[in-house]
Amino acid sequence: MQPLHLLLVEDNALDAELTLAQLERADYAVDAAIVYNEADFIAQLDAKQFDVILADFVMPTFSGIEALTIASERAPHTPFIFVSGLLGEEHAVEMLKRGATDYVLKQRLQRLPAVVRRAMRESDERQQRIAVERVLRETETHFRLLVDALKDYAVITLDRDGRIRTWNAASERILGYPAQDVVDRSASVFYSQEDRDLGVFEGELDTARREGSASDDRWLWRKDGHSFFASGVTTAIRSEHHELIGFSKIIRDATEAHMAADALRLAKEQAETANRAKDHFLAVLSHELRTPLTPILAAVRLLEMKHPLPEEAHPTLELIRRNVELEARLIDDLLDLTSIARGKLSLNFTSVALDTLMSSALDMSESDLRAKGLTLDTRFEAGAPLVLGDGARLQQIVWNLMKNAVKFTPAGGRIEVRTWNPDASTIAVSVTDSGIGISAEALPRIFSAFEQADDSITRAFGGLGLGLAIASTLAQKHGGTLTAQSEGRDRGARFTLTLPLAKAEPQREASPRAAAAPEDAVRTLRVLLVEDNEYTSSAMAQVLEVLGHEVAVASTVEAALSLAKGGAFDLLVSDIGLPDGSGLDVARAWQALQPGKPSVAITGYGMDEDIRRCRDAGFLDHLTKPVNFARLEALIHSLAEKPAEG
Repeated sequence: MQPLHLLLVEDNALDAELTLAQLERADYAVDAAIVYNEADFIAQLDAKQFDVILADFVMPTFSGIEALTIASERAPHTPFIFVSGLLGEEHAVEMLKRGATDYVLKQRLQRLPAVVRRAMRESDERQQRIAVERVLRETETHFRLLVDALKDYAVITLDRDGRIRTWNAASERILGYPAQDVVDRSASVFYSQEDRDLGVFEGELDTARREGSASDDRWLWRKDGHSFFASGVTTAIRSEHHELIGFSKIIRDATEAHMAADALRLAKEQAETANRAKDHFLAVLSHELRTPLTPILAAVRLLEMKHPLPEEAHPTLELIRRNVELEARLIDDLLDLTSIARGKLSLNFTSVALDTLMSSALDMSESDLRAKGLTLDTRFEAGAPLVLGDGARLQQIVWNLMKNAVKFTPAGGRIEVRTWNPDASTIAVSVTDSGIGISAEALPRIFSAFEQADDSITRAFGGLGLGLAIASTLAQKHGGTLTAQSEGRDRGARFTLTLPLAKAEPQREASPRAAAAPEDAVRTLRVLLVEDNEYTSSAMAQVLEVLGHEVAVASTVEAALSLAKGGAFDLLVSDIGLPDGSGLDVARAWQALQPGKPSVAITGYGMDEDIRRCRDAGFLDHLTKPVNFARLEALIHSLAEKPAEG
């Protein structure tokens, strides 16, 4: 049964009983409070909440009109129904106007359950509607407060044509317009004249209408005529039936972030430009520093070849050659460091027998060891010497370690070189010296570029402090490590290189530097030498002529191509940087003019990219200035041993 909490205002007990009986017959479980005076009526209203109030219209001491007045104040949402036998039509209409829900004549009391049911249903619906309206008002209030509290975001609503409907406080702060100045105006008022002419704002609305939203970052204009960079989004607002109602537009002042991004972009562009300029500068510097070294080495070679010299002169020539090679090595270190920093260091991995490579690297240090009277002990104990690596770069690591040991070991000192296999998958190489040692505070930075133990060492021994940094990086590029140990100053140092072993057994690889001294040429070669430096071309031509070859010299691209067109040659030896073009152009034309004949690039541009370009142009080999004449002579000797074609 349905529970019904009823307040009945009735002074006639029989009428009250009939009223309750009528409701109970309609399946109501009636919980009724019956009163017939004002005091009890007010007390009941204050004590509990009722589902419905039924009241007689005429009572001796308390009228129905008085009860309605009190109920309207104290329980305005509770249905109030008059149940009376004396309520005429005129009074009934008046009571309904005053707030009564309905009326039932006692003569037709059977209508009461239906009237109560309808009144309660309408009351429930009214209460639900009131609750929803209250929630909506609260939500709207909260949303309005939230929108107005947004200090950094202008929140604007627009109608379907883009005219402004609402305007939060941040909109006025960001755009400078009070609400009364912009409501009902098109939001295009913030756009530049150029954007208005182009229909940019209308395009945003079309995109939002079609796709749901449109993001747009651009310069907008405030009321005071100043512009700012706005990050904005326009969103279409649709009804539950998907009908377009309008748009919301949210704008944020992103001027600082935009300016910072522009500054960062500009800084990046400037850094990239500076890097390109630095690369160009280093390439030119390398070329300019290397070029004068070649005629010096050529002159040394000519003295050895053309003039019988006393025995005491040979150390002097060796001194000149060694210092020229040292100067070239310093230039190489600078270029290597640049390649490493820019991630452009290229390695050519092959199977390398480390013991063979070690022997060659130690041979390179022989004259330095002899000059200082140093004792070299070698212990090659590695049973498995094969590694996968770039032979030239691995030799560079060992040579740097040897050069470092020789440099910092006093005359008469001792250097030990050892190889061994710490385990089945690793080979280790250590170079131990009895030199000046490394202090504990210097050890952590010993492999940093431009670092040496301290300023006194730099002053005493010179150098750029790049060799160990490059050696450490090369070791890492090969999957290995390079570590340093020392018990302190004047107690020597040990550098240990560890590398992973290759999988398969090697074919022994010759040293990348190895070049046996050539014997007399089997046949005379016709060589086209292209070099714009007069001293270099003169010295190199003399060396080649002493070796028994015919040399034609050109100093420009035009002259070189003219000579190549006019006669047959066996070999092209060309500089890259020429007054009227590039030696790369000569090499490309050479392949058509002298098909099948080899060409060698000789240049002061020694970075990996320079070597790659030379190979791509068709050069068979690349020699970096100062020219290694032993290697050049070996190359020419190998060509002279082959029978002439045609």
